[in-house]
Amino acid sequence: MLDRLRSHRHVLVLMVLIAIPVGLLSLSPDDKGVGRSTSTIGGVARQGLGWLKTGEHRVLAGFGDLWERWTTDDLERDNEQLRQKVARLREEKSRLIGVLQENARLRELLEFKRRHSEYELASAEVVGREISSYFRVLTLKLKSTAELESGMPVVVAQGVVGQIQRTYGSFADVVIVSDPRSRIDAVSQRNRAHGIVQGLGHERHYRAKISYLRRRDRVEQGDVMVTSGMGGVFPPELIIGTIQQVDTQKRGLFQEAVLEPAVDFSRLEEVFVITDTS
Repeated sequence: MLDRLRSHRHVLVLMVLIAIPVGLLSLSPDDKGVGRSTSTIGGVARQGLGWLKTGEHRVLAGFGDLWERWTTDDLERDNEQLRQKVARLREEKSRLIGVLQENARLRELLEFKRRHSEYELASAEVVGREISSYFRVLTLKLKSTAELESGMPVVVAQGVVGQIQRTYGSFADVVIVSDPRSRIDAVSQRNRAHGIVQGLGHERHYRAKISYLRRRDRVEQGDVMVTSGMGGVFPPELIIGTIQQVDTQKRGLFQEAVLEPAVDFSRLEEVFVITDTS
């Protein structure tokens, strides 16, 4: 019943608003009534008319309040439904974006695995980071039954992440490229200039330095440095990063360069551990 009244509320209000002035006009006195006694029916009606006129604004105000209450209730209910719908859509969008990003990362890892079938790769997820703005150590959780050992390389499709520092069960701590304890034998892709990539350990960025670059080897900004394969730790030709700056001011046989790692360490979620290079 209430729903039916709500659905016809515009018509009902309009009828009432029309009926009130019409009724008042029908009861209003005319010239023929002048001089007649107020004890007649017309006099009683005119007295009632006075009361009606006095309370007319109250009646209209009451209908106004009723109208406002009906419309406000509907608006609040509609707004609440819209808020709930928007919240659901935002949650679904967030989940969809996460799934798409995860699929993109997994596709890159699978493509890396396909290109490097000569490696034994164990997948792992990043489950922890050193507590600092620019961490230097990652904690991994292995997704397979492979055995981890200290010194094993950790990589992603973009390039070198670092080396396992220590293991405990299916977990491992990894020292990344920007850590001062990390040292990787590297060569330039362009001219095979040789150097050692060592983390700077800077608190505001992930950069590393390249030491022991011979002064006669002309390295330039933009040169890509890759693993040399020497030392038996990292297999050759894995990308480490790009030279950002070359310092030729120091005297001696060597020059130094600053390297920007190829990997965005702040976004790592899944990695590969190279357990063997057959």
